[in-house]
Amino acid sequence: MAFDQPTRNRLARFVSDARALLTAEFTRQLQNDFGLDPATGIVADLGKLPFLNDGQRETARLLRATLDHYVAGSGDGAGGASGAGANSTKARREALERIVREQAFTVLNRLCALRMAEARGLLLESIGQGTRSKGFQLYARLAGAGLGETGDAYRSYLFSLFDEFAVDLPVLFDRYNPQGRLFPREAALLAVLAEINYTGADIDMNALWAEDETIGWIYQYFNSKEERKAMRDASQAPRNSRELAVRNQFFTPRYVVEFLTDNTLGRLWYEMTKGETGLKESCRYLVRRPVEVFLEEGETERLGSRDDGRGTAADLARQPAQHGSGFVDDDVDVVDLPAANRQQPATNHQPPATSPRPLPTSPPQPTRLHPPPAPQRPARAEDARPGLRQHALRPICLRPVRAHL
Repeated sequence: MAFDQPTRNRLARFVSDARALLTAEFTRQLQNDFGLDPATGIVADLGKLPFLNDGQRETARLLRATLDHYVAGSGDGAGGASGAGANSTKARREALERIVREQAFTVLNRLCALRMAEARGLLLESIGQGTRSKGFQLYARLAGAGLGETGDAYRSYLFSLFDEFAVDLPVLFDRYNPQGRLFPREAALLAVLAEINYTGADIDMNALWAEDETIGWIYQYFNSKEERKAMRDASQAPRNSRELAVRNQFFTPRYVVEFLTDNTLGRLWYEMTKGETGLKESCRYLVRRPVEVFLEEGETERLGSRDDGRGTAADLARQPAQHGSGFVDDDVDVVDLPAANRQQPATNHQPPATSPRPLPTSPPQPTRLHPPPAPQRPARAEDARPGLRQHALRPICLRPVRAHL
């Protein structure tokens, strides 16, 4: 499924809605159950919460310890959670908001990760149909009535999945991590699951969970454009570590990563093996040329001319680059290459029968792989053609071939 702009917009709306649901739920839990109020910064004494069971009391203790740590790190909260003064109150409010945000982020990523595991056949259906999922139905039949009502049993089932996956992914699924101690109650949980499994005229969320990039876009969209804009309006430079992270929290699409790795690590290996490697078939975005020059061991430069088929330094600088399954002439917009080559790997890397631009006739002269400086081609009439776009990737495609041994 293509992640076009409408799809990404709908995914961003899903993340925003799910974050709002979880934020409201965990704010209520802090206020009603754990004596912590993100709105006012008030922190009740743990001894005044006799209604907590042992597990909730431990969670309340960890939340207060986390609050003290965040307040102390802010520099405005002398005295920790019990400090007095306007600065301490502001620091506590910001720290409690951070706790709610982190808890919401963790739970959302856990549920989405389980849904993606389902789509890949790694997990029996557990999220896709909520309490009607096949995995939970089997679990409920085995557990019987010993785990309480359906909502309580479903929560226990999800906890068991978290514990199982925590063996391999403790950073995300460890339930005893301070950033993942809270869990939504039944009504809020079902509302989040409805967002995860939404199917409508604008999008079918179920189709997105089989895509590897989905979790990356969720990572980016958890912080909204409005939030980043407010930070930039308040200050041109990041004022703290959170603003630094939010302003730069962007997901890099797969094709960009492939282009960069193909033309760095892939290109290095291609030159080390003198082109005798299977990477030239599997690296879809590897930039190559009709005439490649590979140095022998100990060589720093090689003399060549048009007559011996190597061409001069100027000739090598002008020859068209080969990208994917075709050649890229100077007039081709490199920005459009990833989309054009994204579907199928290149299978034919042979140069065309007729070169897009014939080699100029010039007297034989040495070919240097490191010309000081690289020769400039004469201006052409096409260069002034309106609408010709330039791009930062062009030097990668047009500079002379350099061998690294």
